[in-house]
Amino acid sequence: MSRPQFSKDFRTYGEWLKAIPRDTRYAEEIIRKHRLFPDKPLNALRNLKISGYDISKTAWKILSSQQKRDRVLSLEVLRMMRKGESLTQALEKRGLKKEFVLKNLGHQLQKSNGKWIASKTDSLEIEMTLYTKDGVRSIVTTYSKDRSRIGKYFNDVQKALKNPDKPILKKYKNLKIIDAEGKEHQFETDLDRLYELRETIEEPEFFQTYYH
Repeated sequence: MSRPQFSKDFRTYGEWLKAIPRDTRYAEEIIRKHRLFPDKPLNALRNLKISGYDISKTAWKILSSQQKRDRVLSLEVLRMMRKGESLTQALEKRGLKKEFVLKNLGHQLQKSNGKWIASKTDSLEIEMTLYTKDGVRSIVTTYSKDRSRIGKYFNDVQKALKNPDKPILKKYKNLKIIDAEGKEHQFETDLDRLYELRETIEEPEFFQTYYH
């Protein structure tokens, strides 16, 4: 089944996109909505309210700046629930509403016997900073196990820099993280190099890390 004509003047979305520079706020909103709903015509996208849709599977690079912040906040609720807190407790501590986190976490939260349960793992895309063999890199992680590994790595880096005689980082020597684009990133474990990389970051202790 073919897609409907995109608009009155353009048969396809591609034709609409290339017709004139699409750099207005309106055009950017249409582009973002099209990425989420590629089968809808222009009129439907124009009138579409996406606030109530589950955007947990939406790629990080497609999210708006506000949506990225919302995902990070929601992920904190997920982390707190995995540590034993109820959804209500986690929401109250963060000042958030249930509908907000359900939109951002999707099926990572499931209701069972009247109680909201957090999934043990997830595949939410989140951007994180990492000390790699190529320097300080911001990468988009795709699995909670990678977030956990990066978080533990930074804790161990701090310990290793304070106790250089202990082989704390040995376990990371051959470990790699594969980002959302399929690129590999190898953990930096050389202490001299780590001292240099830490100096390039104004406040390294404030790196955001995410655990299971």
